[in-house]
Amino acid sequence: MAFMNRRVVITGLGAITPLGVSLFEIENSLKESRSGVKAITLCDTRDMPVTFAGEARGFVPENFLETKEIRRNDRFIQMCLAASDLAVKDSGIGPEPLKRAGVAIGVGLGGLYTIEEASVTLANSGAKKISPFLIPSILSNLASGQVSIRFGAKGPNFAISSACASGSQAIGHAYREIQSGRRDVWIAGGAEAPISTLSIAGFAAARALSKRNDDPIAASRPFDQGRDGFVLGEGAGTVVVESLDSALARDAKIYAEIVGFGIASDAHHITEPHPRGEGAFLAMEEAIEDAGIRAMAINYVNAHATSTSLGDHIEGIAMQRIFKTELKSTLVSSTKSLMGHACGAAGAIEAIFCSLMLDREFIAPAFNLENISEEFTFQSPSAVHLKYKADLIMNNSFGFGGVNTSMILKRFEQ
Repeated sequence: MAFMNRRVVITGLGAITPLGVSLFEIENSLKESRSGVKAITLCDTRDMPVTFAGEARGFVPENFLETKEIRRNDRFIQMCLAASDLAVKDSGIGPEPLKRAGVAIGVGLGGLYTIEEASVTLANSGAKKISPFLIPSILSNLASGQVSIRFGAKGPNFAISSACASGSQAIGHAYREIQSGRRDVWIAGGAEAPISTLSIAGFAAARALSKRNDDPIAASRPFDQGRDGFVLGEGAGTVVVESLDSALARDAKIYAEIVGFGIASDAHHITEPHPRGEGAFLAMEEAIEDAGIRAMAINYVNAHATSTSLGDHIEGIAMQRIFKTELKSTLVSSTKSLMGHACGAAGAIEAIFCSLMLDREFIAPAFNLENISEEFTFQSPSAVHLKYKADLIMNNSFGFGGVNTSMILKRFEQ
């Protein structure tokens, strides 16, 4: 099929996050710097080195799912179905267009919670006590599969698993498919439920997590001198993505336009970024070229920055290479300071945050950025930016394995 370069817009938003489960809650949490990082309630942390995380405490599965659906699906699928319900409802799209829609959901870790629980059951009670729904509950692609079934979406459905870039890459794939004319509508996003003792122990063993057990709210500190590791978060973010023609034909509400997407690899190390941020630089460069803009036109960057010493440093180097002297006048922060790092769901949730900022004309103030490291020369958003009409926002997502994505969203103008 010939490349058509159609315009692509976001018409529905749905999110289950530590900042809330409604767009109203999320917007206010971003504006008022309401942290969702608190003591963990989802698992027993008495013997754990880290006892806090960003839980989606407002998520009540019973509000979205039947009892048997809750019992048969891991938490990441439950949250994905809820976020997708919210996004589809928000979009106002009907069943007929959904029949032809594609579904792409990014998942990094899959059903860790259920795997851990089943392992304990197996050890204590034997194989006969294992649920026949164990495997469908933990498979990464069952998030997209369940969403496809729920809405009768008969286009392609699949999981994208590229660690913490998964959600962004899923939306980026939907963007490319619509842009090229292959399909008019996609349900795309990311989901992750990594707050389990197994996950905490694993990330802590890798020395990746902050250990500020005495002050959880202050733990996620992207770009701050005192950063000491990331905070685990969870959630799901789903967007309805459409061709502009499709959205206009049904007079849909348009939150933002996707105008650029880039993806590149470090080809360097399984966990450490390239010393000069090569993959991040290439992804941002591709996104900017795809959007047909200059870097200086970007008003705000919602950085990947997870609050690790090395990761934030390397992203700063990559941004300096992209923006050059213009970085000094560019607003940069990371909303992970408020909710932690939702791994495979992070890019999708942050795309929703950025879409809200464009639509509601504000930039969320930076949080926990009390003493910015001298190496970072950008501006950080503050309360004065609660009324700010951005034209272009960049959102970065990077993952283990050296994968890097960058997405550029634009305030919609017909």
